[in-house]
Amino acid sequence: MRIAPHRALVALSMLGGFAMACSAGKIDTSTLLSNTNDGGGAGGGDDSGFQLDGGGGNQDGFSVDGSGGGGNPVGDACAGTKVKAQLTPLDLMIMQDQSGSMSDTVASGGTKWQAVTGAIGDFVSQPGLDGISVGIQYFPLPASGGGSCTVTSCTTDADCGGSACGPCIVGMCLGAAGGSSDSCTVADYATPEVEIAALPGVASAIKASLAKHGPTNSTPTSAALQGAADHAKAWATAHPGHKVAVVMATDGLPTECDTTSADIVKIASDAYGGTPSISTYTIGVFAPADGSSGSTLLNQISAAGGSSKAFTIDTSTGNVAQAFLDALNTVRGTQLGCEYQIPSGSQNDYGAVNVVFTPATGSAQYFPYVGSAGACGAAGGWYYDVDPKVSTPTKIELCPATCNNVKGQQNASIDIEIGCKTVIQ
Repeated sequence: MRIAPHRALVALSMLGGFAMACSAGKIDTSTLLSNTNDGGGAGGGDDSGFQLDGGGGNQDGFSVDGSGGGGNPVGDACAGTKVKAQLTPLDLMIMQDQSGSMSDTVASGGTKWQAVTGAIGDFVSQPGLDGISVGIQYFPLPASGGGSCTVTSCTTDADCGGSACGPCIVGMCLGAAGGSSDSCTVADYATPEVEIAALPGVASAIKASLAKHGPTNSTPTSAALQGAADHAKAWATAHPGHKVAVVMATDGLPTECDTTSADIVKIASDAYGGTPSISTYTIGVFAPADGSSGSTLLNQISAAGGSSKAFTIDTSTGNVAQAFLDALNTVRGTQLGCEYQIPSGSQNDYGAVNVVFTPATGSAQYFPYVGSAGACGAAGGWYYDVDPKVSTPTKIELCPATCNNVKGQQNASIDIEIGCKTVIQ
């Protein structure tokens, strides 16, 4: 598969220091292959090593920095079968805040709700999103079977008559605004309004769904996040080999259900640490008057959910809709392009698989197998999602350094080669 736009050239010099073998067959990936890295001088080298600065080399060697060097990095005698790498399908579960404060205006014009929903519509309408699926749900949702609330003013939650009308928000019982309390039932949020489905086909359903909603009531963050995580996990279990992530967008702190920050952060942590692992991304749309508490919580959720930090959008400056769209595209770029499906046939010998990167101009470059995510270093490389000596892998993953370099390079490609002994770091 041709890599989508935004791939960066990986310098061949980063590959110095790994060893190769040229014949097909199974190897013990726990044992590093030996190599000779002095190359025998500027034009030399023997038939088992490779040159770091020479201009020569021979059949089994190659030059990292020099102008010479000959042959396929794994040896001319090795004739592996190359297939275009198929990106791991990316499935995003969007959990969108529709609380009353989303009606606040933004500096770029209109309301938060208009900016955010416009950005989501633009995101799903973009060309070139093959391999990406999206679903959506909203929070708050009305409680199932909630009754009418006749109490209109309050000081404490008790004034609202308990769960039927509460909680008490800014002197008004929440249930009085919509006839029922907001739901704190996780199962309500675990069922998307629009099920995860492939783009571009699902785009019209998502845009139609957005048009039916508007800002109302409060912010049950914990129930919404748990519901999104539960659905994402169930979806990933039913779709092995897919990368599934939650994207939660909100404009405020939780105000109902479980509002304890540590409990909410734990939801993201448990999802990321579980099997299958679900990443959580957060996008915060905040005004300066909101203070730093909201962004602090979202950063904690994102860090626990494996996505480093939140995307924080200041509603008082810039184009809010564009910033939100940029955040969604960054999520897409972060997840897409770093994981590939294992081609059929490689399951017979996981020690005879290579990842080959071909830039728009220049020669093909072989990324080294490093064994695990924990073994990734500055030089990069790749690994299986599961050690093949322990279990059956489902995908090939690029190390962060390699992934970051590959992104941004247009007209480049990645191939999976089967049949030649794996290039090992």
